[in-house]
Amino acid sequence: MISVARANQIAEAIEVPDWVLSKSAALMYHCFGSIADAFERSVRVNFPTQHALVETWTRANAHPFAKRLPYLNPWHCIASILAYLSLIAVFRLLHRFLGKFSCRRLGLAHNLGLHLLSLYMSFGLMISARAAGYSLWNNASGTSVAEWRIAKLIWLFYVSKVVEWLDTVIMLLKQNYRQVTFLHVYHHTTVFVLWWLASLTAPGGESYYSAMVNAGVHVVMYGYYFLTLLFPSGLVRSILSRVKFVITKGQMCQFVFNCMQSVYDLVWVPRAELKYSARLLQILFWYMISLLALFGNFLVKNEKLSPQHHRADAATAAAAIGSAGTKPDGERSSGASATVGWSKTPSEPVKSERTAHVKRAPRKGSMRTYGAQAVIADPFFRSS
Repeated sequence: MISVARANQIAEAIEVPDWVLSKSAALMYHCFGSIADAFERSVRVNFPTQHALVETWTRANAHPFAKRLPYLNPWHCIASILAYLSLIAVFRLLHRFLGKFSCRRLGLAHNLGLHLLSLYMSFGLMISARAAGYSLWNNASGTSVAEWRIAKLIWLFYVSKVVEWLDTVIMLLKQNYRQVTFLHVYHHTTVFVLWWLASLTAPGGESYYSAMVNAGVHVVMYGYYFLTLLFPSGLVRSILSRVKFVITKGQMCQFVFNCMQSVYDLVWVPRAELKYSARLLQILFWYMISLLALFGNFLVKNEKLSPQHHRADAATAAAAIGSAGTKPDGERSSGASATVGWSKTPSEPVKSERTAHVKRAPRKGSMRTYGAQAVIADPFFRSS
C-alpha cells in the first residue's frame, strides 16, 4: 500500500485548484444567478415561514467548508431541479416541432468528458483519502488541509451530477423518449439532491467512499457509451452489446457496497464511536435500497425481453433471406441462395454496401445477415 506521505504528495499535485471554485461560481451565477435569485425571492415573498425554516436549518447544519464551496444555496438547488423537470416536459410537449437530432458529436464529447472526469474524481478521492489517513469506513468529516482537498472533490462530484443531466438532453434531442423512464429521472434528480446535502453538511468522511465507488463505475459506464458511439457497427459494437447488462450489474454492486458501508457504520460500530452523521448514513441506506429495487426491476425486464428480441430478429432475417432468394412462384432466382451467409449473383460486381433494417422490404441483389440487420448491395450496381 502507498504510504501516507507519498499519497499526500500525489494528492497535492492533482488537487482541484481553489480558483476553479471561484471561476465556476462566477460562471454559474452569470448564467443562472438571476433566475435562481428570482425564484428565491418568490419563495421568500409567498412562503416566508418555509423560507425562514430552510434558511435556519441550512445555517445550523452547514459544514465549515460550505462557506468556501459555491452552488450550495438550497434555493438554487431546488431551482435547478425544477428547470431540469421543466426541460423534460417542454421537450415532450414540443417534440413534433423540434425535430430529431443525431447528437453524435455532442454525445462523443459528453461521454468522453465524463469518462475522464470520473477517472480523475475516483483516483483523486482514493489518493486524498489515503493522504488524510482515512480507514475504509467510519471516517469523520474534519477541517484539515487534506480534508479540504476531499471536500473539493466531493463538491466536484456533486456538480458533475448537473453535467450528467446532459444525458437526458441528448435522449430528448434524439427523441429516445422510451429511455427517459421514471428510473432515469428519479436517479438523476435524487442523486443531485443527496450530494448537495452531503456537500453542504459533511463534504468528507464517509462520503468519500460512495463518491469514489460511483465515479469508478462511471469510468466504465461512460467509456462504454463513448465506444458505442465511436463504433456504431462491426465487431467492437457486437462485443459491447454483449456486455451492456454487465454495467447495470456493476451499478447494482456499488449499491450493495454502499449498503454494506451504512450497515457497518450504523450496526457494527457503537453509536458512541460513530464518526459520521448517522442521519446521512440512514438516508444512504434507504436510497440504495430504492435504487437496488428499481435497477433490479429494469434488469429483470430487459433480460427477459432480450432473448425474445433475438429470436424475433433471427426469424425476420430468415424470412428476408427466403423472400430475397425465392421467386413468387417458388422457383429459385438465378444465382441466389437461400442459405444464411453471402448470396449474390455471380455476374454482379458488388462495389459498395449499405445497412438496412430487416423490417425494410427486401430488394433484389446480394444480401447477408448480421445479427438483426441485413446488408444489401447498393441498387445502383444491381442488374435490372
